[in-house]
Amino acid sequence: MVDDDEDDCFLVEAALKDACFSCTFRCIQDGVEMMDYLQRNGHYQDTEAAPFPDLILLDLNMPRMNGRQVLKRLKTDPRFRAIPVIILTTSANIEDVQVCYDLGANSYITKAPSFDGLISTMKALTDYWLNIATLPPKANT
Repeated sequence: MVDDDEDDCFLVEAALKDACFSCTFRCIQDGVEMMDYLQRNGHYQDTEAAPFPDLILLDLNMPRMNGRQVLKRLKTDPRFRAIPVIILTTSANIEDVQVCYDLGANSYITKAPSFDGLISTMKALTDYWLNIATLPPKANT
């Protein structure tokens, strides 16, 4: 997950644990750090401590590099474009939705207002992306 709000990271991690026992969760604070993570820069060089993600939950409003900028970089880089990117944001703005799909988002989800709703969202999301969808093999990075 890429989100600068620690509370959102905590809530999504808790909901994900309820939805998917086998899932491993990591929260990256902003887009610059996400690119460092994927490109194995700095303290992300250890592939065991920073494994390549199966999917990315991406917030839109973050400092340094916002979600739209991250999405554009991910979907134009052949090393990362096959990673499913799910926008998980508070914005229900139709312009945000359109821009994200135009940039290659795989899904756009408005954050649920309750914890029970977030658990339901995480169950549906993990069931589809990790159990139903067939994804290409991970890139060698």
